[in-house]
Amino acid sequence: MESQIDSQAAEGILKSIRIPPCPEVVVALMAEVRQPDVDFLKLVKLISGDVGLAASMLKMANSPFFALRNKVSSVNLAVSVLGLKNLTQIVRSSALQNALGGDKIVMERFWERSNLTAVVASRMSGQLHGISRDDAYTLGLFHDCGIPILMQKFPDYKEKLAAANQSANLVIVIEDQHYATNHAIVGNMLARNWYLPEPISQAIKVHHDRSIFTQPDERTTPEVCSLVAITMIAEHIATAFLGKVDDADWIASGQLALDYLGLCNQDMDDITDDALDELEEIRAYR
Repeated sequence: MESQIDSQAAEGILKSIRIPPCPEVVVALMAEVRQPDVDFLKLVKLISGDVGLAASMLKMANSPFFALRNKVSSVNLAVSVLGLKNLTQIVRSSALQNALGGDKIVMERFWERSNLTAVVASRMSGQLHGISRDDAYTLGLFHDCGIPILMQKFPDYKEKLAAANQSANLVIVIEDQHYATNHAIVGNMLARNWYLPEPISQAIKVHHDRSIFTQPDERTTPEVCSLVAITMIAEHIATAFLGKVDDADWIASGQLALDYLGLCNQDMDDITDDALDELEEIRAYR
């Protein structure tokens, strides 16, 4: 699909698109999390210095998922309750939402769908072998992150996206026609700029390319293909939960994703029922 884009036009467009830099607090937190001996006091200080992050940590720690008898009221206690993996997910999610901004109502819907997709993807990966729940969650959250960037760059993008959702064409085909680039390419740029793991940034780039399931190449390792398949199924479930209609991407490639993961109809029904129960809990909490 990328070869169909005029290279000079695409280069000019991409140079004019501002990719939000990874916030300094996220860089510092991620650097500390990767240390052999994590300094939890340093983590608490970094998080406490960002009001949005601190609030997110407290909200998650006090959610029904952790079922605490006594609610926590400090970042220090919240970090202890959450653990490093949950902390990392919250940091990335909060930072991404703050960095991209945009129309409040439109973005609330966008982030709701992205967050629900991430939750389902993480849950699914726990039922499969060889795929990290953290990576599945991160891809679910970031896979469409190029959309808000293009929305801010092009005033008519929201209308074109709405039209694309009603079309039989894949959204990236319509994006390529109008903007000489698409949200998968832009999202990949952001992922690399934010130092996300290579399989995740590559999965973002190819997550609308159905050929990865039928004609994989050096770009599409089994890990990348599995991550894309999980995210596609998770987004399908989140879409149904929100009462929305599947887009052309699922109609064209949904069965390919299921086949790649070796899932039959009964497996899909079980995964969907399990995921919907969790999404109902999330909705009740919110």
